Amino acid sequence: MLKNNQGNPFKLLHWFGWLSLTVIAGIAIAQALLISTFLSSHIFQREGELSQDFIRNILVADGSLNYLADPDDQDLAAKFSNTDEHNNNMHDLLRANIYKPDGLILWSSDPKMIGQRFPKDNDELEDALKGELVIHPAHISKLTLEKKEHIGISPAIEYFVECYIPIIQPVTGKIIGVVEFYRAPIELTKAIKEGRNQVWLAAIASALILFWSLFWIVRRADKVIKRQHSRLIETETLAVVGELAASIAHNIRNPLSSIRSAAELALESPKENCSEQAKDIILEVDRIGRQISELLNFSVEDTKQATSIDLKATLDHCISHHLHSFEQKQLTLELSSTASHPSVLADDVLLQQVFHCVLSNAAEAMRSGGRCTVKLMDEGSHSVCIEIADTGCGVTPEVKSKIFRPFFTTKPKGLGLGLPLALKIIERFNGTIELRDNPGNGTIVKIVLPRG
Repeated sequence: MLKNNQGNPFKLLHWFGWLSLTVIAGIAIAQALLISTFLSSHIFQREGELSQDFIRNILVADGSLNYLADPDDQDLAAKFSNTDEHNNNMHDLLRANIYKPDGLILWSSDPKMIGQRFPKDNDELEDALKGELVIHPAHISKLTLEKKEHIGISPAIEYFVECYIPIIQPVTGKIIGVVEFYRAPIELTKAIKEGRNQVWLAAIASALILFWSLFWIVRRADKVIKRQHSRLIETETLAVVGELAASIAHNIRNPLSSIRSAAELALESPKENCSEQAKDIILEVDRIGRQISELLNFSVEDTKQATSIDLKATLDHCISHHLHSFEQKQLTLELSSTASHPSVLADDVLLQQVFHCVLSNAAEAMRSGGRCTVKLMDEGSHSVCIEIADTGCGVTPEVKSKIFRPFFTTKPKGLGLGLPLALKIIERFNGTIELRDNPGNGTIVKIVLPRG
């Protein structure tokens, strides 16, 4: 587990998930807003430019362009009546106004607006009188209806486009008026909404794909880092265990041998009755010797090569070794085999060490009258399975999750290396070992090894 400067665990996946989700979501929203805004403004600008060309061409074609400069000319007024008809027939038109350069409405599709002036309240008109084409899309709201030039527009219109088109006299280049259109382009607005929806859907889909791709990669990297971190800790632990085991073996084994020899001589002496004490000495010395052997075996990498061995013969040997101790505790130990070819690729001595460990644990977990059954069976066509089931007290889920960790033990005098060493041996021969609950109360140890 990675740690920060304070020594607390650094949750890589947690921080990456929230941070990357926030950043990717922010980028996706910003891009969607930028693209949709650009799309809308570009489409409306293009629509305004087309309307500008249309109005100017009509005025030139009808010969009514100069009417804006000289509205009192009757001939020009007659020609402008045709232009008036063209304007009124424009699709989606809500209102059309024609302003003189001084801001006075010269003509309007709404007769009530003719003769009114909005020079100070209409910034768009002032920009158009300077020669700029002004496009202003807006929603109908209480604020927009309060503007004087919007008087009379129906509140039922949800969306409208206000377009100010400057009219320039070709010869002099002088602005002689401004044509204002209020349009409700329903189809255009619908197309823009669909385009925005597509942009937002694409942004959301891209963000989700990017997030899940990065999250999957980081999740795998986090698992690899955790595994490597765990292996590093195990390697460091083994190095310490190796040094400790070598020191213990060097400093204690010789004195233990002397103590055991003295106890054996005491047993052979007919003068004094010290058999019970001598037996206790021998048992304790043997227990310390086994723990030293476990430390050495766990810390040193075994170089033995796997060979094809008869698993049935190995189990028979281990069971015969434990049978006497089981009978002394009034326990039953049985072996049954249904495997067609019980040969596996492993090392006989190391496998015996595994079975000795599991059988010893089973004997310690059961009370008088308990039963331990060893089953040898086929596991598919390429593997052999050994199930060792006892009727002991079983293990809790919390203990089961830690049972294969080095130095974890529930025994008062245990060292916590038996099952971790068994796991290490089984995995060395490409096998698996797991603990399961026995339906009849107890534990089942399942070992699977490849055929030899």
